Amino acid sequence: MKRSVLYSGIIASILLGGVQSAVAQQPVGIDFFTQVRSVSNVKTIGNDVFFTIRQASTKDDKYTTNLYQLVDGKAKQLTNSGRFGGYDVLDNAIVFRTHVDGATAFLELTRSYGEASEWLRLPYKIGQVKFISRTRFFFTASHTLQQAADGLPDSLKAKDADKRYRIFDELPFWSNGRGDINGQRSVLYEYNNGNITPLTDSLSVVGGFTLSADNHYLAYTINDKRNFRSYGNNLYLRDINDGKVRQVSIADSTSHGSLTFIDNQHLFVTARPYDDENPQANSAFYSIDITSGKPKQIYSGDRYEFGVSLLSDVKAGNHSEPIIEKTGLVFNTTAVDYAPLARLSFAGGEPQLLTPSDFDVDEYVPYQKGYLLLGTKQQGGQEFYVFDGKNELRRISDINTSAFEAVNIAHPRLVSFKNKAGQELRGYVLPPANYVQGRKYPAILDVHGGPKCAYGKGFFHEMQYWASKGYAVIFTNPRGSSGSGSDFAQLKGDFGGRDYDDLMTFVDAAISQSGFIDDSRIGITGGSYGGVMTNWVIGHTNRFRAAASQRSIANWVTLSAISDIGYNFVNNYTGTDAWTDVATLWKQSPLAYADKVKTPTLFIHSDEDYRCPLPEGLQMYSALQYHQVPSRIVIFNKENHELSRNGKPLNRIKRLDEITRWFDKYLK
Repeated sequence: MKRSVLYSGIIASILLGGVQSAVAQQPVGIDFFTQVRSVSNVKTIGNDVFFTIRQASTKDDKYTTNLYQLVDGKAKQLTNSGRFGGYDVLDNAIVFRTHVDGATAFLELTRSYGEASEWLRLPYKIGQVKFISRTRFFFTASHTLQQAADGLPDSLKAKDADKRYRIFDELPFWSNGRGDINGQRSVLYEYNNGNITPLTDSLSVVGGFTLSADNHYLAYTINDKRNFRSYGNNLYLRDINDGKVRQVSIADSTSHGSLTFIDNQHLFVTARPYDDENPQANSAFYSIDITSGKPKQIYSGDRYEFGVSLLSDVKAGNHSEPIIEKTGLVFNTTAVDYAPLARLSFAGGEPQLLTPSDFDVDEYVPYQKGYLLLGTKQQGGQEFYVFDGKNELRRISDINTSAFEAVNIAHPRLVSFKNKAGQELRGYVLPPANYVQGRKYPAILDVHGGPKCAYGKGFFHEMQYWASKGYAVIFTNPRGSSGSGSDFAQLKGDFGGRDYDDLMTFVDAAISQSGFIDDSRIGITGGSYGGVMTNWVIGHTNRFRAAASQRSIANWVTLSAISDIGYNFVNNYTGTDAWTDVATLWKQSPLAYADKVKTPTLFIHSDEDYRCPLPEGLQMYSALQYHQVPSRIVIFNKENHELSRNGKPLNRIKRLDEITRWFDKYLK
């Protein structure tokens, strides 16, 4: 592929922006998320930077994703289909894939970058791809196992049988966001000059895989679907030259995660051996000697885990593989409530945090003599920054900054407090956007999901919208959250105990330290784990005047049998199952305390949520109705667990409006 004029521009090295708009700032609107450009999939060719942008549209009630190039600090659009997915850089060219009628077409962008030319089509629904060249590469493809014939004569078979009924014969049988997954498998294949060879059997599921730099070894993980009770996956190493395969798993019953070759003789892998005492422990970092197959732990992972677990309602799900350097590796992580870039020496020790605490690193790639970082600073949107590993970050783009400067954004204030265990924790109060000193304001406690996730200090649209409507918003990361080590994340057997205590202690601290929260007008909301905690809180205290429980859990007994992760999630957090100790499950279920609830509660749920299925919300709603507590449930059709982040734009607006109106009714 010839280099186009779009490859020629070197990114401006001066800091862009910094000058506030002279136009009066507007409040953060209920649809402001549609103006935010979610950046991901960052790749470079020389000094040229490429990425995708995902953006919501209320006009079409959908999202569009296209490929862009950074030119003079601006995002220049290269494709216009709106359905652009993942892509690769091969021979200094951009190649990508699209699914067409059950097949996958491989395309290359033309010189004009407005059209694409197809150079290969394969009859597979292809997922991941690792290229050696255009004529030799490895890929995964999904397929569904054939179920036994029903035995009916052809004259009695319905032509639309697949629309009339669904048949399940394994666990899990469905998955949030994917729908029915019964019988779905993923196979690893090799494509070599037109010949396609399966490298794994059709009964297992291939996870991640990677190639060594010399194209000599292929590392991959396999999850044996024939035994859903088996924990984790197995790690294999394949010699591409002679086809020999060896298992190099860290240990039995281990979940292997990120895979990257350190060099042609060592493989980096994150892994978490099963720990019944602490199933929420972070993964450790290992180096595996390719010749001997022996692993060496280079970091316990106890304090800092690989990757970022901060939540967002305006980002697109970012991910980067570790950067391998001579003496160590560079990765992003979660440090309580921000996402720094970190460096870990192969010699061991604790990672060194490289970037400041007011900056969250979403993605990173080697660039010039340092790094190109995609991230957010304080309450801003995603932008690109150049970082040499030592000095101050330099912003080199304006993708979101202008849009954010046009609105009146509130800035969080630190709340420090000590929990009952004597641990020093911190949370934040987001003041009303037009805060006036001396006035008292209603407040909303927003509880994050997970629970092994975290709220950061960056922009969160729903919180900023509530601030624009005159609310203070308070949030923290109680025990059970990520970012503070494995022990901190442990909740097994104490769900609704230590985490509940931390939340209530934080509310007291936020009231006393802010000075502007009206303690008689506080509401609580949250989704997923935040939803179950909302259900739990209103059954244990009447301090909140209103509640909005989203995609929640009410009953651990029922959740264990209907959630796509219930069969292991419930035991990991409650410490038991319905056949061993149903009394304990009921005691830890919010539904058991529904007769104590006095708080008016709104329930938000989606009918295709398979993580926290609709019956969970219905049980809690019905219980409150039975006990004559003011309550309301809003069920979104054809939406799933990701409604607040990836739901149809108009449904996201309706969801936020329903919650806000509920709080307006009871808190103002």
